[in-house]
Amino acid sequence: MFGVSRSAFSASKKTFLALLLSPPFLPMTMKMLPSIFALLASAGMAVGQTPPPPAPAPDQPDQPAEIKPYVLSDEERGAGWRLIFDGKNNYGLRGLTYNDFINRGWRIDHGTLFCVKEIKDMGLMTGGHLITLDRYDDFEFAFEWKLSVSGKSGIMYFAAGTREKPEGFVYSIIDDVHNPDGLKGGPIRRTGALYNIIPPAEDKKLNGPDQWNEGRIIVQGNHVEHWLNGGKVVEYNLGTPEFQRQLAASPLRGGALWGKKFKTALVVEDDGEEVEFRNLRIRPIYTAAPVTPATPAAVRR
Repeated sequence: MFGVSRSAFSASKKTFLALLLSPPFLPMTMKMLPSIFALLASAGMAVGQTPPPPAPAPDQPDQPAEIKPYVLSDEERGAGWRLIFDGKNNYGLRGLTYNDFINRGWRIDHGTLFCVKEIKDMGLMTGGHLITLDRYDDFEFAFEWKLSVSGKSGIMYFAAGTREKPEGFVYSIIDDVHNPDGLKGGPIRRTGALYNIIPPAEDKKLNGPDQWNEGRIIVQGNHVEHWLNGGKVVEYNLGTPEFQRQLAASPLRGGALWGKKFKTALVVEDDGEEVEFRNLRIRPIYTAAPVTPATPAAVRR
């Protein structure tokens, strides 16, 4: 300050303090001590010290990365895979419950098909169910999904019923830990299950809310499989005595086509909770179906 060196200023402070503490000035000094110490402290900070560096500028928010659509590999195309939704383009879905499903609750957002739920909409159908444009006999359907906490959805196949109330078999998608339906209903309602009929394998690998999972449904002849994150979690054969017993034990009941194999569309369910889907694709299977037991008479209800 004013070109005074640190040592010179230190000596001046000692002289000044000695003067203030001398007998003529001591009474006044005692009254003014708080102000004097504050003044000296501020002066000491100003002399011979480098001012603190300026605070760094706040980080700029990250720009969202450009979303690239899912592209089938040469191997996938050779195997007959077809895209239904690639992250940007809807090639094979329409609204089942509502024609204008994009305006009602579904939206394409950052590479996903997102069923958005405001707080007031939780537990309510908003966007409605979606359905594939085509129907399939034997097929492998692959899909990825991500749930919010307590989320719930499903993929229905062998779908019949009405647009307001479709019925069929459902690959269950649910937050196993937080959603009451899965907690109270037990394993037959949890992720990967044939909903309310067959529980998934106990050693399944499931990622929690806000993390991506991959599911697959394979139908070949009367043989059906559910896959979750690379592992098979459900397997059954339509028409076998074992499966008929499982159907009879289930609380679900359906119409004339219930429990039978037929050419089917796939339904993406809006179950009242937030869910995101991406990379939906399907592979029709044209090879010979495995041999399975003959279908017995329908189960009594």
